[in-house]
Amino acid sequence: MSVDTPRPVSAATPPAEVTYDHLIIPPHWRRPEDSVAGAPNPLFPSVDGPAHPASGPYPMTGPLLVGTTARAFVKLDDIIRLSAEDKAVIDARRDEAERALRAIFPPRCALPLVGVATIGSAGRDTMIRPLDEVDIFAVFSAANSAWKRFRWDSRDLLLCVRNAIGGDRVQTIGTRGQALRVVYDTPPDVHLVPAFDHPRAGYVMPDRIGGWLPTRPERHASWTEDLGPRVISAVRLLKAWNRVCGSRLRSFHIEALAGTVLAGRGLNPRQALATVFRHMDEVGLSMTDPADVGGDLSTYLRPDDLGALGESVRMARAYSEKAVAAEGDGRHEEAVALWATIFGPEFPTFG
Repeated sequence: MSVDTPRPVSAATPPAEVTYDHLIIPPHWRRPEDSVAGAPNPLFPSVDGPAHPASGPYPMTGPLLVGTTARAFVKLDDIIRLSAEDKAVIDARRDEAERALRAIFPPRCALPLVGVATIGSAGRDTMIRPLDEVDIFAVFSAANSAWKRFRWDSRDLLLCVRNAIGGDRVQTIGTRGQALRVVYDTPPDVHLVPAFDHPRAGYVMPDRIGGWLPTRPERHASWTEDLGPRVISAVRLLKAWNRVCGSRLRSFHIEALAGTVLAGRGLNPRQALATVFRHMDEVGLSMTDPADVGGDLSTYLRPDDLGALGESVRMARAYSEKAVAAEGDGRHEEAVALWATIFGPEFPTFG
């Protein structure tokens, strides 16, 4: 179907009115009653503010550097966290996407662009190396009858943006929602997520069947930032462990699980890992979206994934608890060896 094909509009709806009445928006995470489309939002900094929020590296000083085991973990964090060069590439991808989209979708066009933001783990400073993809959020205004044009089939929005960008390097992808993958000659590729600025829900993005999914990436970013540098470091470490175990857990699922378990506990990264492994072993992998946007984040896991993860979690719990005890007794060489069993050859050697 062409994106220009008009959709039927209810006679009860005035032609110039933008409505989202067919969307079910949970009342506990709606925007304020006086909010309107295009209202200031922390996802898009003001013109007078910084172009990008400040991000790491966080200073690793004081007790975190005491002892050989702690130093090994600082080395591992340095290995897996994104470098300054990686972050510069992310900013360049975002800036390039914004320049291109603003040229294609100017303010007075039929589909005006509101703003572009880096989201996902790259935007929350929880991504680990290698840098292979960047999630870019492209938000469009519902003004100029844009919502009436696309409201009945969100796939038309994807098609419109894809055709406007053009080229064979743009692919449609998605698991829960849908996005456009823009392939580059060298990593990272860009996952471009088009969405509408919703006056009550925040934003709505295309799902896989032509409907719309409410989303609030700024809530996720704010929640993650509030966890603090120690918890964020533990999140990155858990992602490194997950990669060793076959990458069965999704990135944000790990963030939500670790952040919910560790928030406010003040544990060092080794204690934090042992605590999360114990929770996963005793309580399980079920975890509700901490920003109250989605439901259970573990529903994607298949039975064979759960079986393999259960074995990996039990081993990680046993070795991490022994490693924490060994470090507490001053047996750092033993502690480092135990952690190396969990993290594999990437873990720094003793000494």
